[in-house]
Amino acid sequence: MTMKRVGAGLRPQAQAGGRAAGLGRTGRSLPSLGRPVRVGGRAAQQQRRTDSQIVRAIVKWEIMQPELYKMIEDEGFTSMEPGKVIDEVEAGNAILIDVRLPDDYKQSHAVNAQSIPLFQGIQTLSLGNAMKQVFYTLNGVKGTEENPSFNQDIADTFAKEVKGTGKRMYIMCDAGGVVEAVPGFLFGKQSRSLQACYKACRECGVPPEQLGHVKGGLREWAGAANLGLQGEDIEAWKKKAGSTPV
Repeated sequence: MTMKRVGAGLRPQAQAGGRAAGLGRTGRSLPSLGRPVRVGGRAAQQQRRTDSQIVRAIVKWEIMQPELYKMIEDEGFTSMEPGKVIDEVEAGNAILIDVRLPDDYKQSHAVNAQSIPLFQGIQTLSLGNAMKQVFYTLNGVKGTEENPSFNQDIADTFAKEVKGTGKRMYIMCDAGGVVEAVPGFLFGKQSRSLQACYKACRECGVPPEQLGHVKGGLREWAGAANLGLQGEDIEAWKKKAGSTPV
């Protein structure tokens, strides 16, 4: 299903406020955080600033999606199949960023991918985070919060490896997500890689024409595309294939 351009009614603003290394081609949106625990003095002020930055970092998907669509239609941002992405990376025309959790990256990741996680295990001291951790633990899920250094890490990597080179920075996660409307999903399907692409462009200074998204994420990369993986357990991605896409 193809989304129409501006004015077609699908813009939400109008509706809502393996291979081994070197072998080449062979081979939920989280609840808002609570008020931080008062620890007194300057430490408390710094803690409140940190939590505030985390809360603001991810905007609602209904706001983010039309911006991403505009980036694809008008600004040069692209969503690319894994096979074409690895071709660009191996030709030296692109770099690949994996925004999954650090432990997931350590277990298995795409060949030549760098880790810049969008989220991390809960580390920030707050009442809200304590409640989240209890909830997640009871449900057998690892609690996460946004990685406060994500924006800076993306900006630094772009400046060192992409800026002025004509290269593109591709971003991937587990499942990839979709910007365009698909049956049953008017606003596409959100994912961490699409969230990360939005932040990279709108908050980190990465031009959309030098930014790309990997369609289908690691599941498509390692599954249907059968492209190379690295890590401690290159079969680990299969364990998450039946879980909620992120």
